[in-house]
Amino acid sequence: MKRVILLLMSCALFVTMHAQNEKVTKVKYSMSGGLLGAVNLSEFRTDNDANTRVDYNSRAGWAFGGWLNFPVTSGFSIEPQLMYSSLRFHTNNTNTGLLLYDGKLRYISVPVLLKFSAGEAIGITVGPQIDFLASSEDNNNVAVNDDFKKTSLGLSAGLELFPHKAVSLFGRYVFGLSNADDRTNHSATMDYKIQNLQFGLKFRLFGGKKTETAYKATETTVVKPLDTDGDGITDDVDKCPTVAGLPKYNGCPIPDTDGDGINDELDKCPTVAGTAKYDGCPIPDSDGDGINDEEDKCPNQAGPKERMGCPVTDKDNDGVNDDEDKCPDIAGTAANNGCPDVPANVTKSLGMAADDIHFGTGVNNTKLTAKSNAALDKVVAMLNENPNLKLRIEGHTDNSLDETKSMKLTEDRVAGVKAYIVSKGISEDRIITEGFGGTQPVADNKTAAGRAKNNRIELRMVY
Repeated sequence: MKRVILLLMSCALFVTMHAQNEKVTKVKYSMSGGLLGAVNLSEFRTDNDANTRVDYNSRAGWAFGGWLNFPVTSGFSIEPQLMYSSLRFHTNNTNTGLLLYDGKLRYISVPVLLKFSAGEAIGITVGPQIDFLASSEDNNNVAVNDDFKKTSLGLSAGLELFPHKAVSLFGRYVFGLSNADDRTNHSATMDYKIQNLQFGLKFRLFGGKKTETAYKATETTVVKPLDTDGDGITDDVDKCPTVAGLPKYNGCPIPDTDGDGINDELDKCPTVAGTAKYDGCPIPDSDGDGINDEEDKCPNQAGPKERMGCPVTDKDNDGVNDDEDKCPDIAGTAANNGCPDVPANVTKSLGMAADDIHFGTGVNNTKLTAKSNAALDKVVAMLNENPNLKLRIEGHTDNSLDETKSMKLTEDRVAGVKAYIVSKGISEDRIITEGFGGTQPVADNKTAAGRAKNNRIELRMVY
């Protein structure tokens, strides 16, 4: 009786949509272009230490040119520009040897901007800029065209107001990356990099935003019986009318007998809960040690849980298990992590050799003396006599230099010692180096004798 009532209700249900015209509005963006004009506020940024940096005053120049905009999406476009720019530079610094004291540089500038529009009111621009030198003008009659790089590279970032209007306002900052100084007979290390604030107007002459309106006629009439759960099986024949299912199961879902989330049709162990990785079966334990294969580091060899399922092994029979033995193939001691102790005579000879390693005069000297080479030849001989040992070279210095320079000095010195030993046929992978700068003094840096002790090379043999 219940099915008869459901069938009558299904047949009586009609959903009708009458014909109507639907208004559709589309916004399209086409390639656009035009002219631009701007004011430049430019100055040199001199990259050097604080004691020699030169301050330039910002001076006003001008720029004019054209632009093209290629839309990619409604909010993103690529916009190359071509401008003729005049940049002015002035400094009150009277030091000799500066690139430009008071003058102008004129460039043909080619910025390629990535433009992101945040609605109709504002756009964000960013991209590289290449500047080609057109001419130079020095009011002091010092600099000439050949003093300046013919090509400069910079990065540009800025904002554009009303980016889709016929007239828009823009402002951007240009950060120079390359040095403008091209003087070959000048020994100064100062870089002159252009930085420029630019404000101006853009005039669109063609292209841009277009709005299209269309009307779409729709007419649909649907007559279908009731299907509450939307599984394609009408309620009059669906045994689970409120739960989506399959025709195979008369509208009911596929069963999952063991409740492991894998339905019986895909479950190879439908009565035992398992995982999808093993097609509904439990995770296996191949070696039967009570630790499943996913957690067992040795799934084919039985082992205790505390060793993650791996058996205890000690290849060199020194009483230190292989997983804790740093020298698993050479018998050693537990105190030395399974490695044998370095022979005392080797350690003593290394210490004597290290005492004879010296560098040339001068705080920053990294060149080994001839006496040092003789000492290092003895070290090479010890390495050849003990092929299982590796050499650790450590460099130290006093506090004559700042921390950064001290660290660099010791790193260069140990690298020089390593290079000499490698040149004598010792494999590079047997040598470990580390520079400590002046962080580990062994004597008082206030005396000459103490500083001499702190300037040292230490050598150790390790496995």
